Amino acid sequence: MKDLEKAFHVGVLGNFAVDEKQNIRNPFPLIEEAPTGLVVTYVPFQDEHHPILSRFPLSHSKIAIPSIYDNLQVEPEVVLDCEVKYYHNNLLYIIPKRFTAYNDVTLHRFSTSSIVENKNWGRNSKGIAREWINIDSFDKDGNIANYNIVSFIKRDGVIEQYSIDTPINKYPYMYEQLLDWIIEEIKRDRELQSPNSINSLLKSAKYPNRFLINIGTTQFTAIGEKAFLEEGDEVFVVLYDRKLYRPDSIKAYLLAYKTRKVHYEGMVILHQTAYIPETR
Repeated sequence: MKDLEKAFHVGVLGNFAVDEKQNIRNPFPLIEEAPTGLVVTYVPFQDEHHPILSRFPLSHSKIAIPSIYDNLQVEPEVVLDCEVKYYHNNLLYIIPKRFTAYNDVTLHRFSTSSIVENKNWGRNSKGIAREWINIDSFDKDGNIANYNIVSFIKRDGVIEQYSIDTPINKYPYMYEQLLDWIIEEIKRDRELQSPNSINSLLKSAKYPNRFLINIGTTQFTAIGEKAFLEEGDEVFVVLYDRKLYRPDSIKAYLLAYKTRKVHYEGMVILHQTAYIPETR
């Protein structure tokens, strides 16, 4: 986990992965619409002007619920660990090296003034799996294209599906198109010359050579739409190779994973438990 503290964390907004074959009541468009923007969730620096962004949010096993009055929703995503290069301090290219399961937990609180506060409220406010899968080729013919993403919640001893089981290929923007869009979005952001721009943050962080990019969420099931996290809930975000596993078998694998801590070839599991931190 320590190595991830040196990376620049950014998320893609509005890139909803939808599998129209499984989804009758689809609220998301099936056409290829561009994502709505980028949000920075962590910057590897200590900056008094950006106290929120300097708080490392990732956890392999826990989700912190700030208080019983806060509504937290699981957002299952794929995250890319990327090498980046600059030319005269301009982002030149992004090379995804590996991928894993990510929980972009979002806080629904009306009193917050920015999306960043809803994405990073401190320690254990995000989730990332321990295991990574190396990317052989970041395109539709690469190994990443064989994977599906799905999530579950366990409450009162019952495991329910939280999000629609969806092939990674169903992200509207993916592969070279996604990377080009991110580079152009950061380029446009540079032209704004805002002190809070992504480019200003990159400069303050001395242009880190590593990006952690979560690429967008998937659609919720009827349960996921309404189930905000409660203390004691367990969350599973799963990436699996659909050539090796059937969608209807994943829940059974989770039960074995939970009891025996086994690991499966072609499957990555992020398992987190929600808790309310003690106040002092």
